[in-house]
Amino acid sequence: MEANHPSTSSTGASTTFEHELNDLIISSYGRGAAVEDTWEFPGPVSDAPNWRVTIEKVPAAERTYDPSLLEE
Repeated sequence: MEANHPSTSSTGASTTFEHELNDLIISSYGRGAAVEDTWEFPGPVSDAPNWRVTIEKVPAAERTYDPSLLEE
C-alpha cells in the first residue's frame, strides 16, 4: 500500500463521516436549530488535536427544473 493513498477503511470512514454530518445538519436545520456558526472543540487529551468547525449556508445553485414544463 502506498503512503500517498488513503486506505479503503479510512476512505470509508470519511464517507461515513460526511453522510452522518450531512444528516445531522439537515435534520437539525429542519428542527429549527441555528446551524450556521463556528465551534471549537478541544481534544480530549493533550496529544489529540483541537478542532474548529465552521458551518455556513451557501446560495443554492441555479435550478434547471421548470415546473411549468409539466403543465403542457
